[in-house]
Amino acid sequence: MLVKLNAGRAVRDPVKGGLLPETATEVPDNAFWRRRLRDADVAAVTAAAVNDVKTTDAETPLAKAGK
Repeated sequence: MLVKLNAGRAVRDPVKGGLLPETATEVPDNAFWRRRLRDADVAAVTAAAVNDVKTTDAETPLAKAGK
């Protein structure tokens, strides 16, 4: 499942040992991550939503200035 941190939250990845990055991250669909969803520590996102954000970031004024 693909999740992204909610604003103001920090969640430690039990597998990797570090904090979850600000960007969308693939995590296992298990009880730990379901609790994080229920507690609003993270939000489930779709791959399409992540791709839309990457496209929008590429169209910033600085990126357009390089054209």
